[in-house]
Formats: sequence, structure tokens, C-alpha cells
Amino acid sequence: MTISQCRFIRCLPASLLLGLILSSGHAADAPAPQTLRIGALLSLTGNWSSLGLMSQTVLELAQHDVNRYLSSHGSNKRVEVLVRDTQLDPELALQQLRRLIHRQNVIAVIGPQSSSEVSRLKDLADRERVPLLSQGSTASSLSLAGDSVYRLVPDDSHESEAMAALMQQRGVQVVIPAWRADAGNDGLQQSLQARLTAAHAEMLPGVRYSTDREDFGDVAQQLKKQLDQALRTHQASAVAIYLAGFDEVAALFHAAEAHPVLRRVKWYGSDGVALSGALQADDVAAAFAMAVDYPNPTLGLPDAAQAKWQALSDRVFAQTGQRPDAFALAAYDALWLVALNAGYQADIQQHTSKDILAQTAAEHFGATGWTVFNRAGDRQRGDYDFWALRRAADGSAQWVSVCRYDTSSSAEGALRCTED
Repeated sequence: MTISQCRFIRCLPASLLLGLILSSGHAADAPAPQTLRIGALLSLTGNWSSLGLMSQTVLELAQHDVNRYLSSHGSNKRVEVLVRDTQLDPELALQQLRRLIHRQNVIAVIGPQSSSEVSRLKDLADRERVPLLSQGSTASSLSLAGDSVYRLVPDDSHESEAMAALMQQRGVQVVIPAWRADAGNDGLQQSLQARLTAAHAEMLPGVRYSTDREDFGDVAQQLKKQLDQALRTHQASAVAIYLAGFDEVAALFHAAEAHPVLRRVKWYGSDGVALSGALQADDVAAAFAMAVDYPNPTLGLPDAAQAKWQALSDRVFAQTGQRPDAFALAAYDALWLVALNAGYQADIQQHTSKDILAQTAAEHFGATGWTVFNRAGDRQRGDYDFWALRRAADGSAQWVSVCRYDTSSSAEGALRCTED
């Protein structure tokens, strides 16, 4: 192993490397190639497709890198990623998972990216003993020990900690929430409410809207009504609207334009909107988002891993003209975890060992840093970057990092912003 390879995987245990190469033997033995099929459930044509499409690109690079690594170490094993579109629909995701397990004999699945999908697929994954490695699910309701779900992002309690810190720094005392009725966004709203209550701030009832809603006129009207109420007793600077959803927030912003009062306060968002291509491409919605600030937190990339994620980000940018966020890069790390985990098993059957997977993750330093899981199988910790749309010099709307919540510098976390 070269020094650079050692740095890439932080000098894997000898037992793991031995497992990777045992099946290869000497060249004269000419062992038969062994393909490890790994599923990927991504939203490519539905809501939150920005993450799905970027994850697909990253996984293509990961497959190339993993196979090159295996080949260079004389292993006869190769990975094949089978990508399936879920459209962010839990029922479609379930159909796709059944096919991947029963027709393709996948040893693990990367994704799905939303908590509502993970929740729907969990029972089948547990029954078939096929691990799900999600790069985007955050619902704390899914933080369960002993199941087949692993998440390369922290649960929503960590994101809400970062959001509450930003609101507290800005003097917010009253928050009006609007959120998509699914497991992930329910979890974000509940976790933020708990944080605000602990900080002696208030969260009003807000508006919970259905996953299939297309007309947001009534949602905007309800937000206006609650905002009017809050402004009777508080200054606008002390009131905020928290909007947690996915690409549909663009339609809600269109509806909000009918009520000028909704522009009087700052809005705050969630990981499902951070770097959204749909919001950025909608001129009217993007203009509204810029007018109300609307910073959206998502998992940040650690400085300690910059040599890894920067090189990978540059490759993605050269191919697509876009930069991947930490959620997408987590999919890259997920494929490495599955492949390296397979190295522990001399005879690869249909299933990947869950116990060893957690051990592999604890010893892996990837593009998103250390991939250590907690007892529930969620990423143990992480920093958060806040992204907001800003007007570029050419007049276009561009996503810009405006704040960072750092959990590594102090026990309580430190918030740093580039804007007031």
C-alpha cells in the first residue's frame, strides 16, 4: 500500500485488507471474477432530484475508484452500482427495493435519500437483512439500534441545534413553522420546537401541508394570519418563519408573494432545500427567498478532510459544472463502506454483515471525514453549513454559504457567519 492510499482509507486493519485480496490468489490461479451488486435508490425525476442526480454522479465516480483500488490490490472482486429512480415516492421506492433484492441479489442499498422512504423500506430491509445506507434521511424517529438502517448524516436533533443557534444569535423569539408532512420534516419541526422551548422561545402552531399539495394559497394565507398575530406583540426582527420541505417551497413562495407582510420577517429553511436547483431556477421564488434571507442548513464538509472532498468536488464540477454537497459526498463514502465491509467476508453471499459494517465505518476516513456511527447507526456528529440564495454579479441567483455551525471547536458548538 502506498502512503497516499494509506491516507485515503486511514490504513485499514490488516484483517480487512486480507479479506480484500484473499480471493484473488496468485495470477496463475486465475480466480473467477466476483461482482458485488449494490443498489442505489435515488430521486432522479421527482422532488429533491438535485440530491438524487448529484448522488448518481458521485456514485459513478465511486464505482470507478473502488474498482480501481480492488484491481490494484489483486482482488478479483468488483462492485456494480444499480441505480433506480424512486421519484421520492415511498411506495415506488419499496417496489424498487423488492426488485433489487429478489432479482438482482444486491448485498446492500445506498439510499433512499428521504426519511419517509427509509421508514417505508425499513421492515423489508430488516426482514431480508439488506442494509440501507442513506445519505439524506435525518428523522430522529428512525434512530433505532439493531435495525438495517445506517445513515451517513446525523439525525435531526443536530440540525435543529444549529438552526436554534442561528435564530438565538439573531434575537428570534417567535417562530411560525410551515413544513411538509413527512417523517423527515416532521422530525425537523419537532426537534426545533424542543430546542426553542429550551431556549425560552415560542413556536406557534404553523402549517403542516400534505406531500401532494400543489396549490399553496391557503398555506400562505394561514401563515399571514399567524404572522399578523405575532407582530401585534413583537417586533418583526424577533419573529421568523421556518419552512422545511423540498423543491415545492418554490410554489409556496409564489403564493406568499400575494401577502406583502410575509416579506417583513426573515425565513429559515432546512437541508431538503439547501442547494435546490428547482428553487434557484425559479426567478420569482428565488427573488422572494433572497428578499427574506432564507438560510438552509446542511451537513458541512470538515476541514480535516478537505484534501479528499476538494479533489472529488473538482472531478464532479469538471463533469457537471456543479459542486456536490456533503449529502451527495456521503453517498460516495457509503459505497466505499459497503465495498470495504465486503472485504471482511471470505465468501460473499447476498447479504452484507451489519455488525462488521459499523466496525468498518468506525475505521474509515472518507470524503466527509470520519464515518463513525452511534448506537442507532446514525452518523455520530457533524458540522453544518447554512446556504442562502444571493444575487451574483451577472444578476443570476447563486447559492452562497453564509454561516457555519462548528461542533468540533467546542462542546456547545460555535456559530460563524459571513453576513450580519
